[in-house]
Amino acid sequence: MLSIFVTLQFKRDLDKVPKDIKLRADFLLAILQVGPVGSALKSKKLKIGKNLWRARVGAYRLIYSFDSKSLVLLRIRHRRDVYRNLN
Repeated sequence: MLSIFVTLQFKRDLDKVPKDIKLRADFLLAILQVGPVGSALKSKKLKIGKNLWRARVGAYRLIYSFDSKSLVLLRIRHRRDVYRNLN
């Protein structure tokens, strides 16, 4: 199991997300902690950034990074806005 670290921006984004998306994101985080890449997550590696991945949560996207010991949650926003200012 990976250790989860949450950025301040992720916390701010999560406060603005609808309640149903928060519940789905909680379920997704449990899956991410076991294995951050997989077809069940519909996760993809982003072309921007070194080690950035995204997972779908309805119309929202969860942006994260990981290594062998930790998972860092970076953003969760609507798909039209999430990719802005990621660099």
